[in-house]
Amino acid sequence: MRINSLFPRARQVESRPPVQPLPGEIPSELRSLNQEYIDAARTNDTSWFQEYLADDAVIVLGNGRRYRKPQFLALLNDEPIRFSSLVTRDVTGAGLRGTVQVDGDAIWELTDGYQGISRYIDTYIWRDGRWQVISGADHPASPEGRLNTADDLAGGQVLLK
Repeated sequence: MRINSLFPRARQVESRPPVQPLPGEIPSELRSLNQEYIDAARTNDTSWFQEYLADDAVIVLGNGRRYRKPQFLALLNDEPIRFSSLVTRDVTGAGLRGTVQVDGDAIWELTDGYQGISRYIDTYIWRDGRWQVISGADHPASPEGRLNTADDLAGGQVLLK
């Protein structure tokens, strides 16, 4: 009897190495994890980030602030962002050995009606038999998808009305 059978919700740790993706391709398991990451961000789900952020992860938000895992989890608890919607487009990936970067545009709207577009890039590493996020960055982008100038970055996000 396997020990994890006593814990039906536990995830089986796989010993197999990750499949190396082709350029621009995202393995299906990482495509699913990317969507889970977006859903967790939309709902401020600290339990998801607790599980999937590596202990040494670094997250950089649109305001330029850098957070380690404990500070990022505290931010989600203390200052949750109230999204009414958060969807992605143009999601791509690039991999090298056991590391894959996933990037795309995040189109969002807050419950107070503010809207914006951010470009994100998250780096996953195959460590301890599973994918973990070792870094994430979120940068404001214009509606045309370009990164914004310093004048556009007042307040750390592009706000559209």
